[in-house]
Amino acid sequence: MTIPSDVMRLPSSGEPRNLSGRVHSISARGTGAGPGVRFVIFLHGCPLRCASCTDDECKGSNGGRLDTVEKLIDRIAQYADYMRVSGGGVTVAGAEPLEQAQFVRELFRRCHDMGIRTALDTTGIGNLFAARGLLHLTDLVVLDMTTFDANGFDAAALDRQAASPRVRFASLLRQMDKPVWMRFAVIPGINDNPAHVEALAEFAASFPDVERVDVIPFQRMAAVEPKFGS
Repeated sequence: MTIPSDVMRLPSSGEPRNLSGRVHSISARGTGAGPGVRFVIFLHGCPLRCASCTDDECKGSNGGRLDTVEKLIDRIAQYADYMRVSGGGVTVAGAEPLEQAQFVRELFRRCHDMGIRTALDTTGIGNLFAARGLLHLTDLVVLDMTTFDANGFDAAALDRQAASPRVRFASLLRQMDKPVWMRFAVIPGINDNPAHVEALAEFAASFPDVERVDVIPFQRMAAVEPKFGS
């Protein structure tokens, strides 16, 4: 959980809104997390413990470095021409950006003021109320489906599966007609059986605005190696 004082500081009267968030790293000319050249900001803090995640540093709530929206906008402005010419933009990824939704919302607002398009790279797990306000300023959602739970999934009953945070998030995306890219990392023995893949395909087909689905291999660095001699 993100520390509220880090991302919910209210500006005093007359002070510009400039929230702070916890940033893990930045890729100034990234690709893949949306079209064109992307300024990709990887935030710190995630509630999940995914088998495919190689970065233990992103887990927890107190790591990373504190950056302000103003500081990040200054850096983004240096690459604005690359993004505009290539059809790219700014992507905020994780860990899980919905953990710092207010911070990301203000960052995206400033990006739109500059004419820069935005993308949210998320698992869809987070506060739905906060996500709704953020999605109004999001031009593309990159939805990571690696941890998709296929047990009991029924495409005909999506609206009734209110207990699943990801299904609720998916319903919100459909209501708002947001363009979606889906990403699925194949983890041997975990999510590669035919029934799981078929359920995921049904879920993806329920989105009217899915533009692409990327299937990527499992990163072996995420596997736990046995100790020598065991």
